Amino acid sequence: MYSLRLATKDDIPQLAELRIEFIKEVRLEYPQEKIDEYREVMCNYLEKEMSSGNFIAWLAIANNEIIATSGLITIQRVPQFWNMNGKEAYIMNMYTKPEWRNKGIGTAILEKLVDEAKNRDIIAIKLYATSMGNPLYEKRGFKVGQPEMHLYLE
Repeated sequence: MYSLRLATKDDIPQLAELRIEFIKEVRLEYPQEKIDEYREVMCNYLEKEMSSGNFIAWLAIANNEIIATSGLITIQRVPQFWNMNGKEAYIMNMYTKPEWRNKGIGTAILEKLVDEAKNRDIIAIKLYATSMGNPLYEKRGFKVGQPEMHLYLE
């Protein structure tokens, strides 16, 4: 049995750790010093974005432990004809600990995030999915879109 609740600033260190667990699980390996640096950067980012109200995260809790999480970041873009207020959202770090998967927890968290987006008058939600996560999002109605182009500056 688990319960859902919104994350608070007190949860930031655990959110950063779960992000690192997710990154390691998708087989991205980094040296420990880079992980330590990332942990600090991520904690600072979450503190700033939570304080501004741009970021919320939902947590699934069982036995006083966070077993799953995901966050929603509100992004202000240039208004478009199809999105006059310019608000979009990005879902980040949908992560469930392996022993808790396939129990509907990710679906429950995703519904909370979609509801939050609707409450914020957001009409577009984006995310990057792993192959394991694709069925969850497709079941909810997410579609594979046009690939974005990226230019990474050094």
